[in-house]
Amino acid sequence: MDNSSDQKPTDNQTDIEIKLRFTLFNIDALSQDGLSEISSISRLALASLETPEGYRHMDDIANALRAIWSKAEDIQGCINAQAEDVGCNYVDNAQSRRWAAERKARSELN
Repeated sequence: MDNSSDQKPTDNQTDIEIKLRFTLFNIDALSQDGLSEISSISRLALASLETPEGYRHMDDIANALRAIWSKAEDIQGCINAQAEDVGCNYVDNAQSRRWAAERKARSELN
């Protein structure tokens, strides 16, 4: 991924504006690169299932699904880290409550 941008900061941009622009640029690059890979892998896996040969190699489909899963988690983590770096990350409060409830339930079992 090329982290360079053709846009140079102007004299009237604040440091936070520059940081936000850089972060947004990185998020855009991460999403374009990663999501295009996911799209390509998905199309190849689906095309494989349109032939009898594809069904003889289900491990290839399983590997494609694992690659999609892994790429999606990588992208999610990278984008979240970029957003977190500028204080703009999304927090799913319901998920946080579920995790807390799970931890409490596990500790009560011990």
